[in-house]
Parts: sequence; C-alpha cells; structure tokens
Amino acid sequence: MRSERIKSVKEMIGGNFRHEIFAVLPAFVVSKCLVLLAWFLSKLFSGTFDSPNGERFDRGLMAWDGDWYASIVTNGYDDVLIEGIRFFPGFVFVGRFFDSFIPGPAAVSLVLVANVASLITLLAIKKLVLVESNNEELAKRSVWLLSVFPSSFVLTWAYAESLFLALSIFCFLALRKGQWKIVIFCSFAAALVRPTGLLLTIPIFCAVLENWKMNQRKISFKPIVALISGFAGSGVYILWASFHFDQAFAPIKAQESLRGSFVDPFSRIVKGVGRVLTGTSATETLHVISALLLLVLLIKLFKDWPLRYGLFSSSCILVALGAENINSLERYALNGFPIILSVLLLASQPRLRLVVPFVSACCMVSLCVFAWLGVYVP
Repeated sequence: MRSERIKSVKEMIGGNFRHEIFAVLPAFVVSKCLVLLAWFLSKLFSGTFDSPNGERFDRGLMAWDGDWYASIVTNGYDDVLIEGIRFFPGFVFVGRFFDSFIPGPAAVSLVLVANVASLITLLAIKKLVLVESNNEELAKRSVWLLSVFPSSFVLTWAYAESLFLALSIFCFLALRKGQWKIVIFCSFAAALVRPTGLLLTIPIFCAVLENWKMNQRKISFKPIVALISGFAGSGVYILWASFHFDQAFAPIKAQESLRGSFVDPFSRIVKGVGRVLTGTSATETLHVISALLLLVLLIKLFKDWPLRYGLFSSSCILVALGAENINSLERYALNGFPIILSVLLLASQPRLRLVVPFVSACCMVSLCVFAWLGVYVP
C-alpha cells in the first residue's frame, strides 16, 4: 500500500525525478538569489523610511510571521501572545517534526521546510501546466513565473505559503487525474496549514459535479469525503482552539483583530481608490493597484483555463479583499496560485516573453526590501 502511494506521487511529479529536479533548479536558485539581493538592498537603504512597524532585516528569513512560527514551535500556543493562535498548526507540526532531529534553533527547521516545500511547489506547477496544456515550454515558463511572482519572496522566508502551495497544486493535479485519496489528504492538510485551504472545497466540488454528470449521476464515497476534508482540516484546529482558549472561533477572532471586520470586497476597492485619490497612504496605493491588476488577471483566468481554477483564485482574492486591512493582499493572492496561469499566458506573447518575468522579478525584490524595512506588511 505504501509503495503504491509513493509510486502515485512520483507519477504526479514526473517519470524521471532527478531530471525534473534539475529542470526547476535554475529558477529555484535565481529566486533565492533575488531574496539575497533584496536583503543587501534593505541594509543599504536602512533608515530611509520612518516605518511605524520598525525595520526587520536583522531578522533575516525569520522576519514577520517567521518569528511567530518559531515561537509556537518552541513554546506551543499557550506561551505566545493570544494573537498567535491565528497561525494554523500545519506548518508548526512539520517544523516541530524536523526540529526534533535537526541541530540548532527552530528557525533552522522552519526555513529548511519552507525552502524544500518551495522546490516541491515548482515541480508541482510544472507538472500541472504540462498536464493541462500538453506544452513542455509553457510548463517550464510557469516555473520561472511562480519563482519571481512579486510576493514569492515568502517562499524563501519561514512562512507557511510554500507548504500550502505545494499541497494546493498537488490537490489540483490529483483532481485532474481522479486520484481521490491524494485529493482528500492534500485538502485536509492544506486547510490545517492555512485557513484558505478550506477554499479548495470549491474546485473539489467542480470536479465532483463533473464526475457525477459523467457517471450517470452516481457519486462514490471518496469524492464525498474529499468535499468535507477541508472542513475537517480547518475545523479540527478551530474547534480545539475555541475550547482551549474558551472563545468561540478563537483563531478567526484573532485574525479579525488585525485585519478588521468583514467588508464587501468591491466596496473596499472603491474605498481604496478614494484613499488613493486623496493621497492618504502610499501602501494603500500599492494594494489598490494590485487589486485592479488581479481583477484583470482573474477575467483572463476564467476565459482561458478550466472553471475550477478561476473559482479558486477569485475566492482567495475576494477573501483577501473582504477586510478593512488589506496589507498582505499580494501574499494572499499568491495562495490563489492559478492567477500565475493568467500571467503565464500573457508572458507567452513574443513581445512580453522577457518583459513580464523581468518586471515581476523587480517587483519581487522591491516588495521584499520594503518588507524588511517595515514599509510593507507581507
């Protein structure tokens, strides 16, 4: 049974695993070099901005959420500030497992997990695009575009995004191949890593519906389990935290204390445009521009790719926009990874083939620098 599962995973990634690794390695290395460049630039521009958040470049790859995860791995949820319960435990569990036998502080294990997961993510996106398009060149280009996407610097930091993206992409790949056991595992695990993993229920529902129509309106047991696996993943942690900290929906409430209450996403964009016109905030301008660009990319995604991709991306982006505070919009958009597929088709045009990845890489370095300088909240 175990050998069959390993064989299934290898088949999903590709026949020659070593060859696949070397195929994505250049993009992987370039991405890490861009983050290193950003760190040097952040030191160079230190003191330039009067950031209310304080500079973070001295924390390196543990900046912002990384320190939270390291504290939870080391001390557990009881010994961190109450707002720390907003961090779902999937990444913590994996980090704690590796920390049990890897020498050094928890930071070493978390950074290692994040970067290994980012390499696996590149393998997965390449395979997914190849399966969907049957175009090897397009698949290779998707690896580069994901590596230099503006918010992809968090795939190098000690953030949960690498692990979440790997699970999400494998979930889509398993849906494409009808491998329901892998779908169940990936959906459950992704929802345990990040609350947005629950949104994988949407593409799973699309696949179940298609399967139901093709099989004379009969549905088997595994697709039903897949539909509830995301709810189980998020639910088990939310239920535990609610009882443990004696507050209903404690992780969600902790997140609301930072992001604000739910607002209509479209009204939030209109409000943001108004703030831009009055020159209220430079970061607000960045987020509004990002939101408008993302909406354009979503339109293209719905037009050119299967419906499940557009629905998943749009749900991730709308959830990100459905808050008063949209500081981390660009990172949340990365969680809806199919948005990369829209960029991929744009970059396939001869005139934009080099321009799109170059501009994206510049934006990635800039966001990373601003995050370390405390100007941008990743």
